[in-house]
Amino acid sequence: MLVIGGGIHGVAVARAAALNGLGVLLVERSDLAGATSSRTSKLIHGGIRYLEHGRLGLVRESLREREILLRVAPEFVRPIRFLLPTYRGDRRPPLLLRAGLWLYGVLAGGSALAQHRSCSRDDLLLQEPGLNPEGLTGGFEFHDAQMDDALLCIATAVAAERAGASVRTHTEVLGLERAGGGWRARLRDHDRGVESAVESRWVVNAAGPWVDGVRRLAHPSAAPVVRRTRGTHIVLEGALVRHAVLLTTRRDGRVFFALPRGDHTLIGTTDVDEDRDPARAGPTPEDVRYLWEEAVVALPAARDAGRPVRAFAGVRPLARGNASGGDPSANPREYKLLVEEGIVTVVGGKYTTHRLMADRVLARLRGAANDTRRADHRAPGDGGSPGRTATTRLAHDRDRGIDALGREHPERLDLPGGLVLREAEIAFAVRVEHAKTLEDALLRRTRLWLDGRALRRAAEPASHWMARWRGWDESRRREEVAGMVGALDLEDNVIAEGTT
Repeated sequence: MLVIGGGIHGVAVARAAALNGLGVLLVERSDLAGATSSRTSKLIHGGIRYLEHGRLGLVRESLREREILLRVAPEFVRPIRFLLPTYRGDRRPPLLLRAGLWLYGVLAGGSALAQHRSCSRDDLLLQEPGLNPEGLTGGFEFHDAQMDDALLCIATAVAAERAGASVRTHTEVLGLERAGGGWRARLRDHDRGVESAVESRWVVNAAGPWVDGVRRLAHPSAAPVVRRTRGTHIVLEGALVRHAVLLTTRRDGRVFFALPRGDHTLIGTTDVDEDRDPARAGPTPEDVRYLWEEAVVALPAARDAGRPVRAFAGVRPLARGNASGGDPSANPREYKLLVEEGIVTVVGGKYTTHRLMADRVLARLRGAANDTRRADHRAPGDGGSPGRTATTRLAHDRDRGIDALGREHPERLDLPGGLVLREAEIAFAVRVEHAKTLEDALLRRTRLWLDGRALRRAAEPASHWMARWRGWDESRRREEVAGMVGALDLEDNVIAEGTT
């Protein structure tokens, strides 16, 4: 099997296929979790707002998968308490919210996170004193889960390798053509500057926002199946909220989040149609202004926090549905599997359901091959031993591996925003987790993504560490630093324009 795409869907399919005895090669044109899969709201959730659009099946499925991920990947997925304040004049009356939370709890079944309760105005302000008190009438409390998205995706890729898959990053598919009973793919390794070819019986197109482009490599006249929408987030310095808070914009009634991330607060997200090349898509000043202004209304202390220290955007590859052309928020979030002559394309979907999606890809392939065996639905790599899974073990292995490398690579940087970078983290990222560029290491294998100031401060010393292990000459090292700093400069310009 050739899997195209190193986001969460691609690595999940690669792992599931390898665990079920298939030979697997996964290729990714940039980095693992290099696009949408590292630019999310960092939530594993049932999608309470999807109830408004009648997506009961998606919510039920997501809540079941949320419980599995909390159990099998506790180092990457953690419970988090949500507060949902209500204000006079809200578009969604408290009675409707109460009914939605009741249904959310019912769909969650026996989960410990199914509980919810009403909160008085005073209770809500006691729990979350940073909320704007003007017009506040009360609210609700419920539970969901928060994740480290890129680290979960990368751990899944490492689990796929340990199950027997081969993973090649910075490797682009240039062409797909029929070869016997399968497909022949032309590949270019951009890191080494070499081209090669590989033949496979099956191809899984999990290229996210690029799936239509991959389909056209095999079928040039293929009609588009993806609707791309842009989800922008901003990060503010300071712990402005103690809990996750589900808020409603005053401007247009959209739902957005304020999420605690250590000494920072993550605000998001937008949902706007995106027509640019996904590789060049990023936050716009209008996106930043929208989130910044709404954050200041909901959390007055946000103004004192100063300008955002990060702004980033992910491009959602939504399956085109009946809502296409209308409100992007109403577009279906369910994934769809499209089978065309031995190529399975994964369209849409969300982090929460990535394991189930991978199982269904295998089931579709086996059905196409008249193979009646069922996919192995055990937690990946658990070897039948209860309570321990490959993902959990990999998280422990990651921590132990970094600690072990700390003896050989002891340097440490104390950075703005209360963040810390260890030389051993970068060593582990290069040796085990396929980090090939400075951006790969700092943005997706550490928690420095929270603060642009920390990324700037870390770029120079981290580039020297990587240069030794990657064999970069001085020109390449400087190029890596300039690339990261240049991207941060552009981001800062967008933030400045959006908050002026």
